[in-house]
Amino acid sequence: MLYSNTLLFMHRLQQTAARGNYYYTSGEINLSRLEHLANKFARAYGTELSRKAKYKRRRAGEATATLYAVRRSTILNENGEIPVCWVLIVSGGAGRIRDREQLYDLRNRDSRLTFANKYELVHDGKTWSWQISSSAMQKYKEQIHRIAALPIERRQIIEIDGVRCDKHAEQLQDRLYNEPGFRLVRRQVGHLVSQLRKEWARVRPEKGPKLTIRRYLPIVRFMPDQLKEDTPTYIPDVTMSERRALFLMAFPDQNEQGT
Repeated sequence: MLYSNTLLFMHRLQQTAARGNYYYTSGEINLSRLEHLANKFARAYGTELSRKAKYKRRRAGEATATLYAVRRSTILNENGEIPVCWVLIVSGGAGRIRDREQLYDLRNRDSRLTFANKYELVHDGKTWSWQISSSAMQKYKEQIHRIAALPIERRQIIEIDGVRCDKHAEQLQDRLYNEPGFRLVRRQVGHLVSQLRKEWARVRPEKGPKLTIRRYLPIVRFMPDQLKEDTPTYIPDVTMSERRALFLMAFPDQNEQGT
């Protein structure tokens, strides 16, 4: 199934892992080729079978498969295509799929399911959840130290509700509080915000700009397949060129004005 909402895509993968489907293969493909890939998997592995039919096959000891896909961007890439991330989830059991596909076990630390080069699906002893990868966490920690220790001449001051704030620190907090609210991600964001506040208190002068205090990171709860039209579509790591393209799509007159 092709999802337009990234959070829903990640949530469905989390759910299928919780149901005991631990094997997968994945990749990226252009949107124009996705239908061909989906039809190929449907013919070979029965990915489009009903839940009841798949349940019967699993009871008989046969592996079943389901295809999940999501647009990685809403903007055409340099080749004029929309990139799509796809994941083929496979249950336990025997079948031709085990002979034809190189399957990984998402329970193994060295073969975890990852998404957007930033998130990984893990079981922490309690349940399955997405977390920010160790490399992405390290980048955040480096940003925290770099922003807190920024030389005076490079600091930029802005006002938020009449309060003087540091532009770079607030932009970092924006990114942190826009992370998808899965249980482990929320815990990691809490640790990063705590580190930011400690580093800020240690390095920055007491009379200087303060960090805004934020207390709300949305929690990812059960999400139906058919979302409301106003549900935000989360696409991680949108580039500046993509943001610019989205802006011009919304305000085409700005392109004529050269702004």
